[in-house]
Amino acid sequence: MKASSIIAITALSASMFSLSAAADTPDWRYAEGGYLSYDGDGGFDPDGLQVNGKYLLDPNFYVNGEFGWAETGNIDFTTVTLGGGYRLALNSTTDAYVGANFERIDADFYDDNGYSLNAGVRSMLTPELEVNGELGYLDLDDGDITLKAGAYYYFNPQFAVGANYEFMDDADVFQLSARYAF
Repeated sequence: MKASSIIAITALSASMFSLSAAADTPDWRYAEGGYLSYDGDGGFDPDGLQVNGKYLLDPNFYVNGEFGWAETGNIDFTTVTLGGGYRLALNSTTDAYVGANFERIDADFYDDNGYSLNAGVRSMLTPELEVNGELGYLDLDDGDITLKAGAYYYFNPQFAVGANYEFMDDADVFQLSARYAF
């Protein structure tokens, strides 16, 4: 019984190692854009478009930016995020990161500036599949803890499609994107 358990664990570990060994580190130089949808409290559910990207300046420091535009009925608003952070390779397929951003929201009924802090992990499970998770703090008006998860499928090393879902206090955000890595 023990021998079969050891063989099973060894086989599982070897298969996981071979998948990880075949995958590359996540790409930190990309631009992406696509669909954006908010699920807000009180029936406030705008949708629209978003573009964002990251650029690795050296082996560890990156800059990032995001622009989103959404509307519902006769109300529209834009969001802007500009910032940067530090990435650390945990192994050949997984990176951890921390970042800080300037945040801006400009709406018909509300304008505000603030900041966000985040920490997360990005991992290439296979050469085609990247998954990510992030814990953050967003300070616009009042502070919110955020939790974000997503996945991207790479058709080749440059082109991918993916989805992210971010949980916040007042509104959850869904993004469906096409990515170009350079």
